Amino acid sequence: MRFATPDAFYLWLLLPAFAWFLVWSKKRRRKAIEKLGELALLDRLSLRVSATRDRVKPALVGAAVFFLALALARPQWGQGEQEVFARGVDVFLVLDTSFSMDAVDVAPSRMERARYIASQLMDRLQGNRLGLVVFSGTAFVQCPLTLDYAAARIFLDIVATGIVPEPGTNIVQAIEAAKRGFVSRNSTHRVIVLLTDGEQQSGDVLAVAEEARQDGIVIHAVGVGMPGGEPIPVRNERGEVSDYVRDAEGQPVLSRLDEKTLSELALATGGEYFRVSEKDDEIEGIASLVMAMEGEDLESQLFTRYRERYYWPLALALAFLLADTLLARQQREVV
Repeated sequence: MRFATPDAFYLWLLLPAFAWFLVWSKKRRRKAIEKLGELALLDRLSLRVSATRDRVKPALVGAAVFFLALALARPQWGQGEQEVFARGVDVFLVLDTSFSMDAVDVAPSRMERARYIASQLMDRLQGNRLGLVVFSGTAFVQCPLTLDYAAARIFLDIVATGIVPEPGTNIVQAIEAAKRGFVSRNSTHRVIVLLTDGEQQSGDVLAVAEEARQDGIVIHAVGVGMPGGEPIPVRNERGEVSDYVRDAEGQPVLSRLDEKTLSELALATGGEYFRVSEKDDEIEGIASLVMAMEGEDLESQLFTRYRERYYWPLALALAFLLADTLLARQQREVV
């Protein structure tokens, strides 16, 4: 057995508080009755109120809360396999993880903004097969193409600057890594979404773009940063900015967005170039372009699904609430 939302068990903390409230209210009510007159006389006058039922009704409510929390925790047992089919395109999200992505000319930083864009695209491109490539001086496939978007998001969550040990910004290797990662080599339904500041490139970017175009791969580029330039912060163990990356003369190095190269790269493959915007125009633009493409039948994938069993404790909770409603505090008079 497993529980899909175990945080619901915190509702059980209400049960001791509920029991304490009942004891407190009963004592308070008893003291109020004592002020009205003699207890023995008042007890005889209230014979129609059942003391047993007075104790049973709170117990029924407590049991209902217990099983309601259990239902909200979504108990699951038993497994089944579900085959998922999709028709769409193969999309690799390619993220620059070089240290220049720590620059903060785009709030909260270039890296965080790139991750946000990738996350939003994962939401909007469901139905397509998605993968993740990370790069700096070299590149590798962080997450292969998949229809399991939850798994892809787990890989995205751990992406950060420095995850690729070799420094630099090698866009050529990033594109080649994505090309190797495409499942269908003959398909024309392949897209690369490149998220980078485009600085410090190694290799002939336009040459590899031309090769991608010949292979039927469309590259959409997103420039993450500003052309004016921004120093690259160096952070200490507490995450505070302690200095900035400096050149040989001790001057802070300014990292500038290379829009010219990124625009030419996208144009060479039939794609489009976007710069990050406050209104998420780049996200909507890329999502629209990808979804407008004529897809193909993608490979199906088998997913293991646990069977939901929440309805059993939910039924018990409702039964206890119904019993509490039907059980009157007063007992019938015996004539």
